[in-house]
Order: sequence, then structure tokens, then C-alpha cells
Amino acid sequence: MISELEAGRKWLLSEPSASTLLQNLRRGLQSITRNIYVFHSIPEQYEVLYDVLVDGKIVVHIELPRDTHSDEVVFEKLGIEEYLNTRKHIGKMDRRRLTLALELAQDRARRMDEA
Repeated sequence: MISELEAGRKWLLSEPSASTLLQNLRRGLQSITRNIYVFHSIPEQYEVLYDVLVDGKIVVHIELPRDTHSDEVVFEKLGIEEYLNTRKHIGKMDRRRLTLALELAQDRARRMDEA
């Protein structure tokens, strides 16, 4: 699961297929670091839903329309506790992914502080 989180992070930061998601995150947050993990995604028929941990402090829920001509992006920024309290329906595996993403983000932040 850790390798999936790291692969998702690298995908988000470097792959052209992730550019729309990354652009919307940057626009919604005003700034962004490389300490970012996609821990939940669901491809729906008309949009793709993502939950992204940013800096180990906030979760962004974003819904990107599959239709590239649509500007209807849903962007929701939540604290960790608020996310967990409002997303009671998330499954055990997604909670585990979030916990691991938090650990990875904290470790990354610690290494960046030491450098």
C-alpha cells in the first residue's frame, strides 16, 4: 500500500495525465508542496473523484468532470478530523491508506526540516 501511495504521488507530480488534477489543486490551495498523496480515487461515469492529503494537514476532495469542456469542478478542503467526521462512509482500506499517507507525509516533512 505504501508503494501505491508513493506511485500516486509521483504520478500526480510528474505525469501529463495528472495535470488537470494538479492545476486544480494549485488553484484551490493557492500554493502546494511536493508532500502530497492521493489516497482515494473513484472513476465515475461523468467525473473522477479524488481525496488528496496535502502536507499531512488537510484533505482535499475534488471531483473532476470527464468532459474537458465542463468547468464544474467540485473542490472541498477539510482538516483531517473534519474529513473523518464527515466521511463516515469511507471503508477500512481507505482509512488505512489515509493513516499510511499521514505517516509518509510526516516522515517527508521531518526529512525536509532536517535538510
